[in-house]
Amino acid sequence: MRTLPPRLLLIAGAALAGLAVITLVPLSAAGVVAPALAVQIGLSILVLALAAAIVASVRRTDGKAQRIDARTKRHEAALGRTEQSVATLAATLDGLAGRMEEAGRHQSRVVLSALGEDRMELTAQADRISQLASAVARIDTTVRQSAADLDDLRKLRHDHEQLTGLTGTAVQAVREISERLDTLSGTVRDGQAGLARTVRQTYAQLEALIDIRALLHPRAPLPRLRGWAASPDILRLLIERIAVDGAGTVVECGSGASSVWLGYALERFGGGRVIALEHDERFAEASADLVLAHGLQDVVEVRHAPLTPWARGEETIPWYDTRVVDDLTGIGLVFVDGPPGATAPLVRYPALPVLLPRCADDAWFVMDDTDRAAEREVADRWLREYPELTGSAFSAEKGAMLLRRNPR
Repeated sequence: MRTLPPRLLLIAGAALAGLAVITLVPLSAAGVVAPALAVQIGLSILVLALAAAIVASVRRTDGKAQRIDARTKRHEAALGRTEQSVATLAATLDGLAGRMEEAGRHQSRVVLSALGEDRMELTAQADRISQLASAVARIDTTVRQSAADLDDLRKLRHDHEQLTGLTGTAVQAVREISERLDTLSGTVRDGQAGLARTVRQTYAQLEALIDIRALLHPRAPLPRLRGWAASPDILRLLIERIAVDGAGTVVECGSGASSVWLGYALERFGGGRVIALEHDERFAEASADLVLAHGLQDVVEVRHAPLTPWARGEETIPWYDTRVVDDLTGIGLVFVDGPPGATAPLVRYPALPVLLPRCADDAWFVMDDTDRAAEREVADRWLREYPELTGSAFSAEKGAMLLRRNPR
């Protein structure tokens, strides 16, 4: 039942009091009610009416307070349930984060254990891949933004050219800016493509390194590959040839970490020996020490062979002193990774004329660094001058060419 507002209650009370007074006045005048009693009754009625209005107002206020209190309690209960849900979700996320962190640590331990001594190198390579991927993403964003800016500028140029008051100088300036933006956009795209190629190549080298480490197990730390040293992908190719064909004697033009990897391959896959030719005496000693550290001195021999003029007809090219290979026969694999290309034009050409007569009938020649013009020219010249050879390109980091003598 709806309660009347306090103001109406006061008015009703006042009306009742007035009516009572009006009624009591004639009664008092008629002698029915004593004047003092009439006044007392009128005041009592007025007080009762006022008290009734106050009580009704208080009850209404108390009802509102109770409803507000009920809503407050419902809100507090809902807030409590929300806090409990948030706490449960936070606990779930903490548990999930803990499990993910533990799984990540476990996976890292497994990978690092499998990679052995090169785990720090692989971690660094992975970091570089992550950095390159981030750079590719940033370049992609820049390209997209530049394309959008270029479109806006082209629209602006078109709009300006439609204005009759635009001078020829301003039009030319806008065109020049547009051309520069076109050039910048092309440069950024080229940079993005180059970074993408670098990321793919780095991944390929990591994959090849993991493969050869899973196949061979070095007994001591090895120096880094790539750069001046052979890349993991070309080493994997050489190790595959040894594993499949059993190369027997392997001759390496140049020496270093690759000599040790080839020694491990021969040690595992049926024996043989590696003869590494090195023109720099100090580097030859360092390579020999590396071989000794891995316990491969019975498999790998580093021979110091200073560069001397090699002549045929009117052509003279500096190459390793040929006397160091006079005792070699039945060579199954030749890895041409030296002398350094900066020594002289076509400095690696003599490798095949000198060593082919000492090779087995089905020997392999592997020329590294054929991304360089001089090494490509040497390989092409070999194929032209020695029809008994067949060749094919190998997609290595620095380019490679495989040549094989056709069995007689």
